[in-house]
Amino acid sequence: MLNRKKIVGSCCLFSCLLFFVFLPSHVFSYDSSPGDFKKFISALEQQSSLYGWTDIKPGAISWEYYRTTKNKHPLIFAHFGGNTTGNCILFFGSVHGDELPTVYLMLKLAQYVKDNPAMFKDKCIVIAPLLNPDGFLASSPTRVNANGVDLNRNFPTKDWQAKAIRQWIAKGKIKRYYPGAKPASEQETLFQMALIKRFNPQKILSAHSPLNFFDYDGPSSDLNSFEQWMEQICKETNHPLNKFGYYPGSLGNYAGHERNIFTLTLELPSSDPRRGSEYFQKFQSSLLKFINLPVVGSPPNVKIINNEK
Repeated sequence: MLNRKKIVGSCCLFSCLLFFVFLPSHVFSYDSSPGDFKKFISALEQQSSLYGWTDIKPGAISWEYYRTTKNKHPLIFAHFGGNTTGNCILFFGSVHGDELPTVYLMLKLAQYVKDNPAMFKDKCIVIAPLLNPDGFLASSPTRVNANGVDLNRNFPTKDWQAKAIRQWIAKGKIKRYYPGAKPASEQETLFQMALIKRFNPQKILSAHSPLNFFDYDGPSSDLNSFEQWMEQICKETNHPLNKFGYYPGSLGNYAGHERNIFTLTLELPSSDPRRGSEYFQKFQSSLLKFINLPVVGSPPNVKIINNEK
């Protein structure tokens, strides 16, 4: 009887292990109540009003929220379009909490996509407008999150262990660039990784400020065509292209370099929140063209097709 109990117990343990091993990759950890979410949206709307963003209504968007930050703010995203698989585009805003107009840009884009469903019915568009709510909603907005970590240095890239801390120390241990004690230590980083894994995007655009350029990381299989497309976009927006490179733990490194996803960084000209509407008007056309940029294939053999517009 004792041996039988041991066998049954072992089988149960083995079954539990199998459950976690084969747990669907898109599962998110749910740790936010509806009440907390309403408070967060209210705080976001108050902050938007403070910055003069009166033409956006964050509460009108159907957000999904599954992870929370150290300060218990939900990490939100919205999924638009009738296409649920294939050729997804991710948009990220406010990786750094003090880059204020990036939040407006992504909220306004979400509202525009929501209000024009016919334009995007065959698309798969995912917008996460506020990746660092703790930094953004702080009394004095901060680049880092509530743990003092620069989220764009915290991805588990292959060079993180060898270079991230070493480079941070060599550059003077500047707090706003602290990569964390270990890679992927932050909920905000895990959230971005989960979105990338769940939606398997071919294209990512992350909005930053205030360096005033476009930057590209990604596959080189069709680099000439993509650079030609970028040159046209740069001319139309009067916004330069700068091959800025990538850092240990950065999104460009994690998604663009290591996973061969077309990863475009839009650096706005300033971090002045009052210029949010101006920036959306300036870059609206290029954002829509990025959505419609026809990309085919699987990494690393990703190519642009019909690149004539």
